[in-house]
Amino acid sequence: MSRSSIRYVDRNYIYGQKPVSAPMTTPVIYGRFPKHSINKSPIEKLNKLLKLILLCLVVLSVISYYFVSDSEKRMNSLGREIVTLTNENIELQNKLDNLHSFNKVDKIIQNKTMLDTAKKVIEIPAIKVAVVPEAPEKTVNYKWSIGY
Repeated sequence: MSRSSIRYVDRNYIYGQKPVSAPMTTPVIYGRFPKHSINKSPIEKLNKLLKLILLCLVVLSVISYYFVSDSEKRMNSLGREIVTLTNENIELQNKLDNLHSFNKVDKIIQNKTMLDTAKKVIEIPAIKVAVVPEAPEKTVNYKWSIGY
């Protein structure tokens, strides 16, 4: 058998030939047929409802994600501001403590309760320091002899 003799059957095409469609001259069934609406099955209705619910949940999750990320950005910026204000507060508190301690010293000096100024100056003659005699130079009195 040659290949040309084998015919491959397809819906519209037979190998080696052009597709042929028979003209419809007479209908197969005669009569008047009213069009009926085809009711969708309950499963199709349920699938449509579930698709709608899923779409609503996805939209809701996207909106909530936006608000959560926005609030997180605001919280981070507020956290940075709190840290900078805390550091400034520490520096100002140190300056205030320093000034407060100087203020206390000034008040004590102004009240003169703890520190009194001298009313009379006492003069004392200078003490004479004893002079240390110079030490004599040491001389070697040994006479060394070679051979003894």
